[in-house]
Amino acid sequence: MEYAHRYQNETVPTLWYIEQTVRNANLQTRKPKQRRKGGSEYLLYPTQSIRSLKGIHQSADFIGKKYITGRSEAINFFSTSYYWPLKLYQIRRIEAEKAIYAIGPLENLWRTFPMPHILRIDNALQFRGTARGKRALGTFLIFLLNLNVIPLFGARSKPWTNPHIEGHNRVFTEKLWNKNVFTSLEQIDREIERFNNESLQYFQYKFAHYMFDYMDRLLSNDVVINTDSLLTRKGKKLYFIRFVESFEKRGDAHVTIMNEAIYLPEQYTHQFIFGEWNIETEKLSLYSEYKKSVTLIQRIPFKLNM
Repeated sequence: MEYAHRYQNETVPTLWYIEQTVRNANLQTRKPKQRRKGGSEYLLYPTQSIRSLKGIHQSADFIGKKYITGRSEAINFFSTSYYWPLKLYQIRRIEAEKAIYAIGPLENLWRTFPMPHILRIDNALQFRGTARGKRALGTFLIFLLNLNVIPLFGARSKPWTNPHIEGHNRVFTEKLWNKNVFTSLEQIDREIERFNNESLQYFQYKFAHYMFDYMDRLLSNDVVINTDSLLTRKGKKLYFIRFVESFEKRGDAHVTIMNEAIYLPEQYTHQFIFGEWNIETEKLSLYSEYKKSVTLIQRIPFKLNM
């Protein structure tokens, strides 16, 4: 705002450009927040297991229902963020928090930007597919697997295990939604477009050269994606970050994966584990991690329920 006031005849630079320029010139006067360290290590968060997953990493989420004055219907948003090795955050206004409205924005995005190898999501029914059926694949998971995108589920009730998208969503809420008084959908769409363009400019400035390495990951315009059934089981996997729970009255240590409780030895209570469901072999492998050393805890049959 100060720049626009002083230089009224010039194009206003984007916020990320201003912040980066200030940092590069060592003019930042407010110290960045210090992150608390040690908590995730104490709980044996599977950092090494996640980092070992090669390729492009992306995350996705529904931001949550919003409301504006004069409108009783909720306004819904879907957001997605590349976080390794690319960085690009995009938001779309959608009709409802349903799988089909998550598939649409991703499908459109992946025709211009590469499909990830790993997509990190939470355990919402829209992503998982069903609250009752065990070991069943919902529409969204079938969509991903048929495109050779591997889902990575964050830990249940722990949104910080999907930090990249949660952080961006917080910025959207604090910097855009809470600082504007919206009165129409058209106004919202204009602000979202501006918000997305700033992220796109940063991508083009710093990460556009990666596009040449991942041209084979672009979704062809003539491809029709099957979301009804899994085309092949070969090489298909799902990954899970889970926190081992144990209730006082019933001391069985367990995690819940695809609506099924998996019981573990008591020594793993109140720590994280990493799970891999190999659909091809129908095996579920659970791992514990300590100081970058990964140990197999359990490998059990885990049959796909079609």
